Amino acid sequence: MDNLVISSLCLEDKRAIFEFLQDPVVMRFLGPRRPLTDEEASEWFELELNAATRHVFRTKDTNDLVGFCGVKVIDGVEDFAYFLLKAHWGKGYAADMCRMAVDKLPDTTDLDKVQVFIANDNTASQAVARKLGWPRICESDNQYEKGHLYRMSR
Repeated sequence: MDNLVISSLCLEDKRAIFEFLQDPVVMRFLGPRRPLTDEEASEWFELELNAATRHVFRTKDTNDLVGFCGVKVIDGVEDFAYFLLKAHWGKGYAADMCRMAVDKLPDTTDLDKVQVFIANDNTASQAVARKLGWPRICESDNQYEKGHLYRMSR
């Protein structure tokens, strides 16, 4: 956690965000499970720029954009998720981002009601959940794949 800071999205991030949102490998488990079009990526960027729904994380030393993490209300349900730019995969940032984002949640947040869905073939996120000590609580699915819900903890 010493290597990351919570920050804000800025206009200079647009290129990196478009690369992220239009990479089929990155988008395999996110959003519509496909790369976004230029128009969709632009809408996503503008929304996050003007009304951020999850925290933005950067490296402390270089200020490089690492990813996003936190809670967003989707169809009335508090959904916890994280997204890392591919350049930062495998560096241990995901668990640190999750810890920092959970620490930022208001004390009044009922963690039992926050949805954490991880697809069955998303082994990297399953490993992050194990590292954080978040237990798998039940099978679940969404419109894209089968998986499990996990219980987050502080």
